[in-house]
Order: sequence, then structure tokens, then C-alpha cells
Amino acid sequence: MSSVALSFNNVDLVSIDGGNVFTTSTAIADGTGNTHDSVLQLLKRHTDRFSRVQRVRFEIEPFETAGGLQSRNIAILDERQAYLLMTMLRNTEQVMDFKEALIDAFLKARDLLNGNIGTLLQRHNAKSGILKQGEAIASDSGYNLWFFGQVKNPKTRTELKEIEKELQPMLPNIDNKGGEL
Repeated sequence: MSSVALSFNNVDLVSIDGGNVFTTSTAIADGTGNTHDSVLQLLKRHTDRFSRVQRVRFEIEPFETAGGLQSRNIAILDERQAYLLMTMLRNTEQVMDFKEALIDAFLKARDLLNGNIGTLLQRHNAKSGILKQGEAIASDSGYNLWFFGQVKNPKTRTELKEIEKELQPMLPNIDNKGGEL
């Protein structure tokens, strides 16, 4: 996981992992001046409502604290989830400043991932990653087409014909081609 070099009041706003940009409940708590427990409670209280309406699910994962002595839950939030959470917070001046910084961080992280900003090497790596991801998708698609055409389709057609043979005595007014006699 690599952190994007954007911070607000010494808080890392967003991180990038495997092409995904996310923030955490701890970053939101630190940036807005709320306790982490209150942010988690807010998430838990509204998870069902937002999952029904927006199809958003907040994932709460174990997180090792500094020193690794204890673990606590931390919510991992993508851009959309973070925006939804931010709408639930009271709009103090600190929260409004944090919202602006968080939006800016997500936009810059997206630009960095797309290779639109950064050093020449960072842009090269981003574009290479995009190309490799596309090639992997194309390879998977090619395999799936082959599997369906060579394995699944013939097997399914054979099974369908067997079922139709069993159905035929039950349907005396239907010919083998699906039409009525």
C-alpha cells in the first residue's frame, strides 16, 4: 500500500492499493476532530440505510495499532463511501475544510493512478499498470469465451437435448423443432 503524498493537519488522507483509492475511518476521525469510536458508531448506525438506498457497504477490518499490542476495527472507505460518511457529519469549519481536502486528495489520487500527474517515472508506471490491467482483463475474457464455446456450450446443448427427449412424450403436440404440429 502506498500513501498518496497529500495530508491535512498531519493526517494521511487517502491511500492507493492495487489500483484502488481509499481512506480510513481513522483518517476521517483525525481530520474532522471526532473520536474514532464515534465515527465507527456513525458508520454502523447508517450502514443498513445506505446499503439499501445506495448499495454501499462499509467494510470494517481488524487493524494493528502502533506497536502491534492491540487490534481495533477500522473502516476502509472508497471515494463514494467517504463522501456519504462526510454528509452525515456536522458541518463545522474544521469538517468543511477536511471535506474539501479529502475531495482534492481523491481527485489527485485518481489523476496519479491514471498517469495524468506525477514524475515521468510515476506516469510511466501508472500507464504500464493500466495497460497490464487491461491485458489481464482481455486474457480472462478470452479464456471465458473459449471455455463457454468449447466446454460449457456443447455440454449444455447436449444436456438440453436430453431434457427435450424426456419432455417429448409429455408434449405430443410439439415437434422436435419447437413448433406446433
